[in-house]
Amino acid sequence: MVTVLIGPPGVGKSSIGRAVAARLGVPFVDSDALISQQYGPIPEIFLHDGEAEFRRKEQRTVAQALAADEADAVVALGGGAPLAAATQRLLADHFVVFLDVDAAHVGERIDGSLPSQTDIASAADDRPAVRPLLAGGLDAWQRLYDQRLDTYAGLADHTVDTRDLDRDAVADEVERAIAQRREMQQSDETTAQIDGLEPCTVHVGGERPYDVFIGENVLDRIADAVDDRVTRVLIVHQPTGQALAERLRDQLGGRVQAMTAEVPDAEEGKRLEVIGFLWQVLGKADFTRTDLIIGVGGGAVTDIAGFAAATWLRGIKVIQVPTSVLGMADAAVGGKTGINTNEGKNLAGAFHTPAAVFADTTTLATLPRNELLTGYAEVAKCGFIGQNSILDLIEQHVEQAVDPASPVFLDALRQAVSLKADVVAGDLRESGRREILNYGHTLGHAIEYAERYQWRHGAAVSVGMVFAAHLSHLTGHLSDADLDRHYTVLQSLGLPTTYRRGAWEQLLVAMHRDKKARGDVLRFIILDGIGRPIVLTGPEPDLLFTAYQEIGE
Repeated sequence: MVTVLIGPPGVGKSSIGRAVAARLGVPFVDSDALISQQYGPIPEIFLHDGEAEFRRKEQRTVAQALAADEADAVVALGGGAPLAAATQRLLADHFVVFLDVDAAHVGERIDGSLPSQTDIASAADDRPAVRPLLAGGLDAWQRLYDQRLDTYAGLADHTVDTRDLDRDAVADEVERAIAQRREMQQSDETTAQIDGLEPCTVHVGGERPYDVFIGENVLDRIADAVDDRVTRVLIVHQPTGQALAERLRDQLGGRVQAMTAEVPDAEEGKRLEVIGFLWQVLGKADFTRTDLIIGVGGGAVTDIAGFAAATWLRGIKVIQVPTSVLGMADAAVGGKTGINTNEGKNLAGAFHTPAAVFADTTTLATLPRNELLTGYAEVAKCGFIGQNSILDLIEQHVEQAVDPASPVFLDALRQAVSLKADVVAGDLRESGRREILNYGHTLGHAIEYAERYQWRHGAAVSVGMVFAAHLSHLTGHLSDADLDRHYTVLQSLGLPTTYRRGAWEQLLVAMHRDKKARGDVLRFIILDGIGRPIVLTGPEPDLLFTAYQEIGE
């Protein structure tokens, strides 16, 4: 990437450009120096040939400098060079940084070099005094500045106000701007690559491998995943999923005896009474070990369908069809199933891997935005614990990242599922690495319980992740910037990051009932930096309380 520095004489374009190029290890080109090399001293060109001829020479030289075969370089232009229309057209293809200054500060620099902490280079070759146009001193400089300011500002991709900054500080600002520009270019390249993303398949290995099909209209393939030995299929769905359940029943009806069973929505369905109802349906329909359950709906339905399949005849096959972001990114993948009890969430359950998962993104088209965003907390979680590029997608393309019709959404979802697939393949029963998937869940589950499951799971986990981030920060594992990144990412998704300050004692009791606790010892997944989850065992009560105060409202 070629970075072009523009600005008035005396601002230090040459010295700053030389310093930045040295830091980055790329060539530096000074257009004024090139003019002097090819045509002689600039004051003499003005004196003997006039300004018009100088500008023609300058334009040819700048065109040579910008057309040089350099993938990366820093180029400093003379103060008047950007005024030429031909030069402006060339600048459109490069990263232009405007170094701004005022007359008071440039006056100090005319008499000496730009102040510096380290003697990188002299600024003498960019002093306004060398230009005949500036023979009138600072009054002449101010007139030129006023005439050119709109051009500088209009051409600039980034502006650095150099007033009150020494040379090193200005170089720091330019270097940061270049780094940000490169990140944006890489993101744009990534977006261009994913613009053509087709439905994809993520393979989950382990003892009982299976595939997760992700993308538009992948449900059209579901009949291919039904084993020839299957004679009966029970499609478990929520009230809002009735039309989709009937569509699947029609797709399968020619091959098997397909029936549907409606269960309550969300956490209301994750009760023993609902499981008893499904057992009754399975028994009356004479389901055998070669038959199949299909779970259609959000994470609660895939949990129920999976648990019913795990417990009927000690285990029959289940295919999961998640229709929420939460279900696609988390609940339907990994084989965890469970129901709630009066004492807590998911305390009764089983590990039962699905035969296949169909995450058809067209089913998200009618999902309420709040439901979509709260479910997206599980996608963001995967970014925090290992798939950092998900966070980049959210930060750079937040609207596309949460649009189910966007390739950016598909890419983020694919990355989240891929991370989970990698983790669960080696640890189905959560005896080791799989624990990292519980980032934010210890407090999150406690909040769900305290709210009688009226809070969406993703909203509670969002607060739980911020709490865990504060624990990470207080124990010296997470930087200020990484802590702030939690707030930036989650708040950009419209997710909550605070909870009731007075609820701590109630939440603490609920956390002691959490599945991850060992005896009376609490365990939390925290971060040793973004993407590096670790276990915090038995933290001091004062530490937990302090972290909670940070998120209390």
